[in-house]
Amino acid sequence: MYRLSTGLKYSGATEKAISYLVFQSDKDIGQRYFDQELWKYEGERPKGTRVYTSTFYGRIELFKKPLKEERAKQLFQMLDSISPEEKHPALENGFKSEAKRLFSSIDENVLHSYFKFIDFLNETYQIEDLTKSETELSSYSDDIGPFVMGKVGERSFLLPEFSKLYLAPSIWRSITWFIHNYLAGPYPKDPDFPDLEHFQWNKLKLPQSFNSPYCEGLAYFLIANFIIIYEAFSENPTCNSLQLYIDLIQNQGERPWQKLF
Repeated sequence: MYRLSTGLKYSGATEKAISYLVFQSDKDIGQRYFDQELWKYEGERPKGTRVYTSTFYGRIELFKKPLKEERAKQLFQMLDSISPEEKHPALENGFKSEAKRLFSSIDENVLHSYFKFIDFLNETYQIEDLTKSETELSSYSDDIGPFVMGKVGERSFLLPEFSKLYLAPSIWRSITWFIHNYLAGPYPKDPDFPDLEHFQWNKLKLPQSFNSPYCEGLAYFLIANFIIIYEAFSENPTCNSLQLYIDLIQNQGERPWQKLF
């Protein structure tokens, strides 16, 4: 079972050529983007557990990573068919608000470190000031990546239930996709594997259009949020991975984004 940033959980399987998805959530279900050509809603089974069956025959494919870049184009096209009305909370409330939004029980000491990290990114890369000048906004979710889409047979789909979509700069979509689709880490140093790097990108190489201080600073902000989502999933308020990540970027001078070119 996979968990999205809002706490929405889902899994899927194929039995007797019929594919289905099962969703669970402790709070609100999130938004429904219901493709009735592909999915039939079967209701709650039991209460709080929602089931969808595919109207297409074929084996369901979920949780694949990394996906080919053509799948990102398919995902963005599906997202473009949905028109959110609200801007992303980071644009409305500031980047420092993200840690508490994504993980409400995050430790206060870690929260203070996150605030200082955002200050560092603003001083080094001016990410909030530059973001204010962005005029091209697109449908965006913190969960953009391979785990919000799948295939039944050869037909790609966006999950019928999904974390809330917001408007955000278009560049956020691409960078978030690269992070969720390719990144692993940060790994702590292991004496048994001295050559193991802190960050693994699965051989990803990016075009030079992403090689700018602005994209780099945004990437470090979005990677931090990616790690916070993982820490929330693990119910780890001390956020050891986040603390390691902040130390590597802010204090030890690691620049994993620069290794992608």
